[in-house]
Amino acid sequence: MRQSEPLEFVDIGTLHRPGPIGRLVRLLLGIACLFALYQLIIYRTTIVSTPISVLPNIALMLLPAIGIINYVVNIGFGKSWGRWPGYLSVAAFALLALLAWWLHGTPDHQLLGWPLWLWMAYFYAHLGASFVLSAVIATPGCEMRSIPELVGRLSERPALEHHCPVGFISRIDQWERDRQRNQ
Repeated sequence: MRQSEPLEFVDIGTLHRPGPIGRLVRLLLGIACLFALYQLIIYRTTIVSTPISVLPNIALMLLPAIGIINYVVNIGFGKSWGRWPGYLSVAAFALLALLAWWLHGTPDHQLLGWPLWLWMAYFYAHLGASFVLSAVIATPGCEMRSIPELVGRLSERPALEHHCPVGFISRIDQWERDRQRNQ
């Protein structure tokens, strides 16, 4: 799915469930995201009160998050908002930085720090939980559909599936399917 394309859900049962390797990859990615969340929680006061320019790890955590927030929000919530989640996030951070600069003489202020911290905490919590849950229940396709799938299982209302936009995860799943067919 390209960012500008609408969501393309497929019928239940269209996509195959990941095999053991795909599930392990999802689990490891989930653990990595939850570790990032743990780091955010442990160092929250440092992150919020220290100028962002001296925290290079924040940029390493922020840039990928901004790059894929559209997938997390659109696929996770099943709504097609296109690139708006990313645009609104960047615009909000820019406005908060300008406001902090105007009020305090620097954009590196808690006025930007707390919202930025909360946004990253949400992102890594949602993505991490989705990856881990996807590994546990073997969600077909995109891991962002794992929470709707679990809710669907519990309420006996199956959730639609979505192809994984992350290429290497889809390739692992395809390789496992092909390997299983050839045995």
